[in-house]
Amino acid sequence: MVNIVSIIIVFIIALAVSFVITPLARKFALRNNIMAQPGDRMVHTEPTPYLGGAAIYLAFFAALAVGIYIDRDILYKSISKLNALFFASTLIVALGLWDDIKNINPLAKLCSQIAIALFLFIFGFRAEVVTNIFVGGEFHLPLYLSVFITVFWYVGMVNAMNLIDGLDGLASGITVIASGALIFVSSFLGNYVDILILAALAGSALGFLKFNFYPAKIFMGDAGSMLLGLVLASVALLGSQHKAATAVALLTPIAALAIPIGDVLIAISRRIIRKQPIFKADMFHIHHRMLIIGLNQKQIVLFIYLVTLYLGIFSFLFVLIPDKFALILLILLALGLSMGIVVIRFVERKLRYLYRLEERSRNK
Repeated sequence: MVNIVSIIIVFIIALAVSFVITPLARKFALRNNIMAQPGDRMVHTEPTPYLGGAAIYLAFFAALAVGIYIDRDILYKSISKLNALFFASTLIVALGLWDDIKNINPLAKLCSQIAIALFLFIFGFRAEVVTNIFVGGEFHLPLYLSVFITVFWYVGMVNAMNLIDGLDGLASGITVIASGALIFVSSFLGNYVDILILAALAGSALGFLKFNFYPAKIFMGDAGSMLLGLVLASVALLGSQHKAATAVALLTPIAALAIPIGDVLIAISRRIIRKQPIFKADMFHIHHRMLIIGLNQKQIVLFIYLVTLYLGIFSFLFVLIPDKFALILLILLALGLSMGIVVIRFVERKLRYLYRLEERSRNK
């Protein structure tokens, strides 16, 4: 049974705590010189404090703890999983803070992410039952495949949110919108634990967004973006054991978060084709390319917000349609995103062509 009052309380507490703690985190970062410096891969032009991720983390778990206390009778079956989520989130935030301050080796970072994913797998966050999107019905995965899909899902989601966090307010805003969409889906399916987690996540991200929207006063850093990815990935796997949710356990967040997920897949493909290291950073992500074609930061962020809202509504269709039609929706989603990328590339090439013509006319 969904306790609407508890959900509202959790959201408000997360929002308030994040709103209060974020300026304190900013002051601490400024005092200790924990700053994101401008560089070739950075869009910002002035040093900006990190540690926003720590504020999101504290707000998220403060609100979630209150929610668990209020509804402990309802949530007692999920306490072990919630404790595991808290421990894993603490590890991912610590890893992110370490990377923000010390710039750790990418391979060490990946191995740590895999270890955290395996920890969550042991505590029940796993893909075990999968819907057959070709003919409908369900089938149970063998253990080795369950481990592989679970680890791939976690690492993919964590890095997708990490890579999309390239413009002021982008990752936090996407999280708020996607969480809202997934709350509606979880309400339809009756997954109360998911709703509570998403309400805490949406509130903490929204409180932080006040200080992170353009021009940003503070960044969430890897600590924040990886936490957002980890929690969103966990919500999908936490609800996957409900029979009603097996068809949408992964498809729903994939649709709602299609932009960051698509961006990371394109980035990996691009680096493989160019024979570059997969972990090598570049300036060819979706938001960077939109900057190239002449849009400013605020325009790009607001546009991606609107697309994410549309995709969030689109994701609800996975709950409403029969399983066998899920493949059609996935194809339509992929086609829509592909067409958007093609349009961006076309405009990009046109602008480069016009720029070369202008350069030639100046040299004559």
